[in-house]
Amino acid sequence: MCGTRLSFYMAGANTFSKQERLCSSKLIDRLFTEGNRQISVFPVRLVWLLADDIEGVQILISAPKRNFHHAVDRNRIKRQIREFYRTSSAPLKDCVAAHGKGMALAFLFNDTRLWETGKLLPRLESAMEKLIETISEK
Repeated sequence: MCGTRLSFYMAGANTFSKQERLCSSKLIDRLFTEGNRQISVFPVRLVWLLADDIEGVQILISAPKRNFHHAVDRNRIKRQIREFYRTSSAPLKDCVAAHGKGMALAFLFNDTRLWETGKLLPRLESAMEKLIETISEK
């Protein structure tokens, strides 16, 4: 029984694999020096970089220790953003693939209080829609 459930889960389109995580310190430095910072929908700001040498879409999620002293709070924020990205990243991936480039993307959480998932998701959706519109214009 578990084997069938696992294979069904792995076959789904809503996954978040290791290849989608932004881990390279050189690429992170490049993202914050050369990246675009135009999109901000409180409490999230998006920083992104379109480049030919990046494969697919790689993301970084940040919740500052300065604002959230307890790791459990920072982890909750990151989990909420990761779940949003996992379930709604298909249009972004399609848009980036249509340009024939790759993207490094950072989600930066700016508020000093925790948000309920139901109130945070519409804000994240709005930010993602603005990002897709901006990329489509280029």
